[in-house]
Amino acid sequence: MEDNGHRKDITRQVIQLFVETIGFIAPDQVTEQTDFIHDFNIIDDDLTCFVMQVEWKFSLGSSQKDWDTITTIRQIVELILRQTKGI
Repeated sequence: MEDNGHRKDITRQVIQLFVETIGFIAPDQVTEQTDFIHDFNIIDDDLTCFVMQVEWKFSLGSSQKDWDTITTIRQIVELILRQTKGI
């Protein structure tokens, strides 16, 4: 299924960005269910940097409201899919 492959690719890219931005987490520690705040206790500055990288890489125009309730990789992927489909 094409959508599933697209989702997996975006998930892989988001995880890679997360690992690169945070710097102390191995890729095998991160899944779609990873809650970056509770699982890794990421501080605001690192989280802001990660969000900015996601926004830039995927050309998102998200508002702070969009990000206020996002805590998992899966939720970021869903946001990207919604925005890239124009929903």
